[in-house]
Amino acid sequence: MERAVRAAYSTGRPTQLTVRLQGPSSQVDIDVEPLSADALPADIEAEQALLGALLYDNDGFEHLGPALTAVDFYEPFHQRLFAAMEDAWRSGKLAEPILMAEQFSNDAAFRELGGVRYLADLVDRAPSTTDVPTFAARIGGLALRRRPPAEDELEAALRDARARGEARAAEVLAAPDMLGADDFAGLIGATRETVRQKLKRREILGLQGAKRGVRYPAWQVTRDGGLLPGLPTVFELLGDSPWAVFRFLTQPSPALEGEAPKDKLRRGKVAEVLDLAESQARGDFG
Repeated sequence: MERAVRAAYSTGRPTQLTVRLQGPSSQVDIDVEPLSADALPADIEAEQALLGALLYDNDGFEHLGPALTAVDFYEPFHQRLFAAMEDAWRSGKLAEPILMAEQFSNDAAFRELGGVRYLADLVDRAPSTTDVPTFAARIGGLALRRRPPAEDELEAALRDARARGEARAAEVLAAPDMLGADDFAGLIGATRETVRQKLKRREILGLQGAKRGVRYPAWQVTRDGGLLPGLPTVFELLGDSPWAVFRFLTQPSPALEGEAPKDKLRRGKVAEVLDLAESQARGDFG
């Protein structure tokens, strides 16, 4: 799981993550969903202002210090332009619009932005050199927010998610309606071996705990002593995870008039519940 989380960051762009754990809480289910470019924190105008100030007066580099680097810029062409200007300045050369335009004459992004006219516009709108530290701090701060979490931050997030999942699982398994094998067998008038076989065939739902063994929700036995209808098909649709099926059965759904699927099944409304399960299996949560 940790490898999967880290792989989500391998592109250098942050992703929005939830951690998928074996447990009853939907808060720790993981869907790795990349953030759109629009959601990434950036300030193109601040980048343009800083580049314009430096093009107008190369001495502005003296106010930057070593903290700001080319990769801190969000716009790729701005990264290349800043790097070229900084190299020229450190070499004692002039970094001004005409010379930069010649250097980037074959750069497709430069041409798309307007070529030398783009650089001239940056200079025309350039703020005072005294504002360089302010814009540099803005750009650097946003770059930090775009970077993936450090290794220790990811590990801490994973530990916290595991702890939340384990705590929620322990809470669920300690509920009064969670029965051990003997009590559940007595409730349905069967032997422990029969319970074990029905569990294997997915005719009943059993949740494995870290310390308490398998626990069986009493609500899966109907008023007439029968088992919850449709349960094997729910497993077929949602997969073999008992905790995933437990979450599905116990969470109220607008598609079921605000009722939980288990309550519908207890009243024999199997088709409605299976339609919902099939919809969720397809990823249609609307």
